[in-house]
Amino acid sequence: MKAVLLRRHGGPGVLRVEQVADPVPGPGQVLVRVEAVGVNYAEVLSRKGLYGWAPKRPYVLGMEAAGRIQAVGVGVDPSRLGERVMVGAKQGAYAELMAVGEAQALPAPEGWSLEEQAAFPVNWATAWVGLVELGRLRPADRVLVTAAGGGVGTAAVQLASRFGCEVLALAGSDAKLERVRTLGAASTLNYRAAGWRAGLGELCRARGVDVALEMVGGDVFRAVTDTLVPFGRVVVSGYAELDYTLWNPASWWRAWRGMPRMGLMRMLERSNGMLSAHLGYLLADPPLMARVFGELSTFVAHHGLRPQVGHVLPFDRVADAHRLMESRESYGKIVLLM
Repeated sequence: MKAVLLRRHGGPGVLRVEQVADPVPGPGQVLVRVEAVGVNYAEVLSRKGLYGWAPKRPYVLGMEAAGRIQAVGVGVDPSRLGERVMVGAKQGAYAELMAVGEAQALPAPEGWSLEEQAAFPVNWATAWVGLVELGRLRPADRVLVTAAGGGVGTAAVQLASRFGCEVLALAGSDAKLERVRTLGAASTLNYRAAGWRAGLGELCRARGVDVALEMVGGDVFRAVTDTLVPFGRVVVSGYAELDYTLWNPASWWRAWRGMPRMGLMRMLERSNGMLSAHLGYLLADPPLMARVFGELSTFVAHHGLRPQVGHVLPFDRVADAHRLMESRESYGKIVLLM
């Protein structure tokens, strides 16, 4: 089968489509014929050698995909053959075939495009866990979402606004913010514009933020924590500004300085909290993942929400997809089509 096997770390040019052996589904697994792949920032970090949860090389990159079940392992109901599914996994999605646990192959919503199916599992579960499971979202809350023009951000804006919350969205361009407003953001701010921190302070002068979903780090994280009201929660779901090289100690300092963190005494004095989660560690708990995806899917269906797919490229342009994501110019989800 065709796949992208990460053999060495480096720039997007290290991503090459090659022929590798087809996987075989083991007991309790299904074999999915991949038709579309959702690209995630964690895969960019993995490619660069900056992702601590990455497996030992060489391995097939990719955490989510959409396709059909082609074969089933022992213990799996054969009636699932041919079922259209969305897949969330630790690795293996940048390929024509992937073998995953049966619970990781989620039924695809009817009426969704293939691209929308591939854009759902990782980003939407990340947003839901951050806002609902960790953030304990309530309809009266004021919610701040950073990197609101990305895959997780566009999901979070939709979820929080349909939850009944007032949403304040931050993104790095006015064009992204214009689109985010159509998703339900009540107020928007460009964090790359001059004087943006003063602007954020003005937006939060009368009322601060109850729940912040933060994915940028650095100055953005520090500014966001200043907006929290008593009992406010900041949920860290990414660190987009993370960038360092193993042979450059100066870059280590920049990465360490920009890392999201809150001191215990500051949290104590302001009655704030900082939380974070990693979906990958939940894969070992199928009942928990089933509950999370079940509640998320029910909410999404009830409110008629859809993933925002901003860019679709053919599979053999995987390196271009990574370049686009690193440029910070992409909107919504980047999807690769087989």
